[in-house]
Amino acid sequence: MNERPVSASLANRLAALVGQAQSGETAFEGPASEAERLASSAGPPQSESWISAEEALTAAIAARKATASALGDIDELGATALQMQGGLAPKDLAAIKAAAATVGAIDNRQSERIDAIQKRLGL
Repeated sequence: MNERPVSASLANRLAALVGQAQSGETAFEGPASEAERLASSAGPPQSESWISAEEALTAAIAARKATASALGDIDELGATALQMQGGLAPKDLAAIKAAAATVGAIDNRQSERIDAIQKRLGL
């Protein structure tokens, strides 16, 4: 069985993508908190306060880009390796799965916050 360590280039790329998602989580925090604050005190749909909350929600959704991009890039790394090499070494596969799980957890937390804000606004 192929027990070679994770390739350095793959390990570096995965670390960069996890770092991108973690930075994205930090960038998401401010807009999400602002959207939550505005949504909690928003008036009826189409009121000025509701529109402000909806605009803040849009900014929070846009702030998820770094995380979503990192998750997509991790998936693409795995798919490309499968296609080009016809398979993945066990440790490479484990590294890809671990990075995907870490970034996926960040993505899920962000998604849950967005969903909660949308519900508050009746969207």
